[in-house]
This record gives sequence, structure tokens and C-alpha cells, in this order.
Amino acid sequence: MAKSKDNSARKSDPRSSDSAKATGRKSPAEKDGSKEKGKQPIKQDSTRETMESIVVAFVLAFLFRGFEAEAFVIPTGSMAPTLYGRHKEADCEQCGYHILIGASDEINDDTGYFNSGKRIETAICPNCRFQNDVRNAPVFKGDRILVNKFPYEFSEPQRWDVPVFKYPEKPTTNYIKRLVGLPNETLVIKRGNVFRIEEDRTRTILRKPPSRQKAIQIPVFDNNFQPFALHEKGWPKRWAAVERLPDDASAAKSKDQLGLGPVAGWTEVASTWTEDAKSGSFSIEKSQASGALKWLRYRHIIPSNDDWDAASDGPLKPSNREYFFDDAEAMGPRAQLITDFCGYNTYTGGNGSTTDDAYWVADLTLTCDVEITEAGDQSEVVVELNEGVHCYRCRIDVSTGNAKLVSVNRFSGSGESEDVLSEAKTDLVGTGDWEVRYANVDNRICLWIDNGLVDFGKAASYVEDESQTPSPQDDDLIPVGIAVRNVGAKVSNLLIERDIYYRASQIGNDDSDRFTWSGDDEHPEPYSLRRVLHDPAEWYELYAKRARGANNTQEATFELGPDEFLMLGDNSPRSQDSRVWPNARGAEHRHAVPRSALVGRAFYIYWPHGVPFMNGGEGYAVTYHKEFTGNGVRKTEYPDFRAPFYPNFSRMHRIR
Repeated sequence: MAKSKDNSARKSDPRSSDSAKATGRKSPAEKDGSKEKGKQPIKQDSTRETMESIVVAFVLAFLFRGFEAEAFVIPTGSMAPTLYGRHKEADCEQCGYHILIGASDEINDDTGYFNSGKRIETAICPNCRFQNDVRNAPVFKGDRILVNKFPYEFSEPQRWDVPVFKYPEKPTTNYIKRLVGLPNETLVIKRGNVFRIEEDRTRTILRKPPSRQKAIQIPVFDNNFQPFALHEKGWPKRWAAVERLPDDASAAKSKDQLGLGPVAGWTEVASTWTEDAKSGSFSIEKSQASGALKWLRYRHIIPSNDDWDAASDGPLKPSNREYFFDDAEAMGPRAQLITDFCGYNTYTGGNGSTTDDAYWVADLTLTCDVEITEAGDQSEVVVELNEGVHCYRCRIDVSTGNAKLVSVNRFSGSGESEDVLSEAKTDLVGTGDWEVRYANVDNRICLWIDNGLVDFGKAASYVEDESQTPSPQDDDLIPVGIAVRNVGAKVSNLLIERDIYYRASQIGNDDSDRFTWSGDDEHPEPYSLRRVLHDPAEWYELYAKRARGANNTQEATFELGPDEFLMLGDNSPRSQDSRVWPNARGAEHRHAVPRSALVGRAFYIYWPHGVPFMNGGEGYAVTYHKEFTGNGVRKTEYPDFRAPFYPNFSRMHRIR
């Protein structure tokens, strides 16, 4: 079984069009490569890989016989969460959310054996931010994928494909990334998005197709998994029934129901929606939904490690707010901007976690189930997303199913006006139950009802003046809302997701022979940004001080020549992709992948990993990691392969 490296994809099956490369031997170049932020390839073969490959061998033989396809293994987390490398899995001790943690750091770069000094010890839950003990959590090899080599022989590569290609610095090594830039383009990465510079020097945002956009969203908060231990101590919940108050501090203070206080002029009320804490759902009677819209809104209230410690240690103070601020380091309950936090990277042990999630992410998606139990005259369901100075609201008339997409203009105080952008017909009519998905991603509004995309036409896309950096507003602390009027309703399965945020990392075109990460990111001091995420104005002031580029903004520019492509990893904080490749070969464009290097397009995860069962869901150890020491190789107590297991069918799917 041959292995390539990194972020590189490793070949795992001999049924390929180039059988000489699937013999189990590795060239010196393959032994020499890199993976996430300076790591080397995994060289150690294992019984587990062999056993799992045998399970799928017959399937591959029948399904792909006669096709030009090849199988690869993903060793690291450069493409997480689209593709997983070597990782651990566990359920959060506090909220029960299933977390995945990159674990490729545990393998020694030089020997290919386990390094006990790099064992992953703890991981932060991306849902509730509790730090979990994952030292003994099951560890799995990376996703096994199928790569179709046929498409690029007879058709052009498409933007947003996930291709396997030969790494330009070491052409014997396979990498896998997302194709973002096409030949003869000049691209700019700015504020997480990718833009193309046109001939007239204007910029066009490069939008993902809605189906692909929908498939690669990253979870921010799933309300089905709540940290009840934190809430029992007075920590406010993220979703709440709220109302907007007049721009009057005394009125806001008198109506404050929480230690949290009003957020962007919205304060909690108890007279509208009723929460079922156990199920995470909210209900409202038609009699309570008359008159003005009755809102549920999401406040991004993130506990720190110190907040969790404050909740678990010591006596409860008379005031919950004082309780959480008892520790000088504890942030206490306050809303903040949504960032490019990636739970896959946040752990202790290994080579150190990536905790510099300081960059505001405004491209959000709301998904929920809406049940209408009773409808009256002028009844409607409304969903809303805020992004800086832009607020986009979709009003759905429950009696007709007609949906209006509107832009909201807010004034000082509680006043606002709406501009209708487009209208379209939906299936949300009368009483019943629907899944609603509403997104503002890549400067485009998308609405799905029961997985059917509603066509708002060109009006759903908008253009920003990208010569200036838009700043976050206070409303970005409470950016997602859903409301009803004149209906009885139940809202459940509330999920907030975000788009991939591509960091504007860039290095010079010098003839370097190593990856460079020092000083290449959007801001030199991300930790200073993290400390002021609760204050959008101060955050922007600090962010804007870092000047780079002709427009005095944080951006990275990449020029491509004929037959050259730009490749980026979905796990942008820890992806060794086109942004930071070395250039020992002296290429004119060190970031470019030539057409001749394309191997094929990844199209299916055929074997994610086996899911162990019995023994509390952890199975029983069959083999153990081995560690290379000065006295030779020794077996450790750390299980490498567990049995019995069943196939992880939920992650066997087409790659988008």
C-alpha cells in the first residue's frame, strides 16, 4: 500500500492506472515532504489500514472496474472538515456534541512512529467550548477517497473542484486541495472571500455554486446540544426571545432580564416564545404572535476556559454575573463576533493548537425546522441575517407561500425601512412542517425550503465596494433571527453555520526551500483582536491598523499564467497550500500548480473509518502504537486499531 504525504493524498489501493506507484515503496522525495505547518508524511504502515482496505476491495473491484480511478488516503487535516486526516473523535462531556480533533501531530516526522511527547491530550468543543479530555479517545486514520482521473483528460478543471495534483516542489508527491484560481486570472483573498481582478481593475467575488456552498459550511452552534451545567449557574443561552428597545439606556436597563444585558439594543422578553430546554425548541401561540413580529435571535455568547472553571469551582455567588467575573481572567457572559474558529485544530499536545481565531466571519447560514400549527390573516414567517451594514430579511407569507427578499435599512433608535429586492414562490403554505435554510454567503442570499432552492434571480446577489474594508457593527453580535406574526408555531433543530474563511496569508516569491508562516497572516497580533471581539468598533480599529497592499488593507494577491491554477485548503488556518509554498525550484509564480501536475478529481469518500462498538463505544484494542526509542521500537499502551467496528456509512458520500 503506497503512501504519499501531507495534505498530500496517500495512495491506498493497487487498482490504479499507474500500478508501479502502488507497490508500497516510497521514493526519497516522498519520504522528504511536508504536511500541516512543517510536518512530515506518515510512513508507518498498519494492520488496521490493511484490514479496512480488504473490506472495500471487492466493492472497488466491481464498481470501478473499467474506469480510470485511483484510491488515496488523506493523512492530515488540511482539507478539514471536507476531508479528515488522522484524527480523534469524542462526544463532548458537557453538551454531547460529537467533536473531531486532528491527530496527525502524534506521528513522528522522521521515523513514522508514534511520538508519546506529542500525544493529543485535550480538545475544545466547537459547540460549547468546554475543554475535553481526549487522551484515550479512539484515533482513526484519514479518509479513503476515490479520485477520477478521467475528467481532466477531456474537459477543463472547474473552480471549486477538489483535485489531486503533483506538489510543484516535489512532483513525486500528491497533494489534495480545493481549486480556486483558473489560468490567466489575478486573484485577491480579502476578508475570507476570493475575488478576481477584471481588466478594468474592478473586483468580482467568486461565488460557490449553491449546492457546493451548502455542503461545505462549518458549524458555529447547534442548539440541540446545550451546556446545561453552564446554564444552571446562570450563564445566558445563545437563542432567546427578544425585542428591540428604543435607543434609550434607562429603558434598556429597566427591561434587562439577564446579567448579560441588552445586546445591540435587543433585550430578552418572557411573554412571547416558550422554550423547551430539553429539546432546544421554541413555541409560540397564535394569540401571543399578534401585532409586531415576535423574534428569536442568536447571540454569540462564548464561554472561555476560565468561565467554565468559574462555573465548576467554588460556591455560587448571589449574583450570577459576579460569579462569572469572580476570576479576573474570566470574560463573563457577553456576546462577541463570530470568528473563523476551527474545532479540528484546537487541542493541547501535538505541535500546539491553532487558537488565533480572531477574524470576523460574516457569511452565515441558519437552518431550522418550522412547524406552523395555526395561521391567521396576514400571517408570516421571517428569517434575517446581518453582515456589517447589510441586513437581509426574507418574509414568507404563510397564506400564499410568497417570499419577499428585502434589504433592511436601520436608523437611530428602533426605526427601520425595507427595500424589496425580489419575490418568489415557496412551498411554505398553511399549516405543516418545513425545513428552512437561509444563507448570506459570498454576497448572495440563498433560501432553501425542504432542500429545494428558491429562485430569487439576480437580485439575490449584491456587490460591495471592495476597495474599502467593511467594518462589523453592533448588530453582528446578534446576527441571526427568526420571527413570526399571526401564527402558532414551533421552531426546532436550530443550527448556525459559517462559510470557509480563507486567510490572506502570503509570502514573497524568493527561492526558499521551506514553508514560511512567520508574519504572513492578516494581522500580526491576532490575540489582541480576540480580546476585543465583544466590541466591533474597537475590533475594527485594531484590525485596520495592519496595512498591506496598495489599498492599505489586509489582502493577498496571486497572479496566474496560462495553464496555471491556485489551490487552497478548506482548513485555512492550518493548510500548507498555494499561499505559503516554498520556491526552491525558482518558479515565476511559486503559488501556481501547472496543468501538467493535475492527477484527477476527488469524487467520493468510500471508507472514512470503522466505528468501534461495545466496551462503551470504544471497542477493544487489537493493535497498539509503536514508538521509536534509542533502544529500538517499543509497543505503547496507546491503542491504534480497535474492534469490533461497523462502517461509518454517514460519511460515505460524494465530495463537493
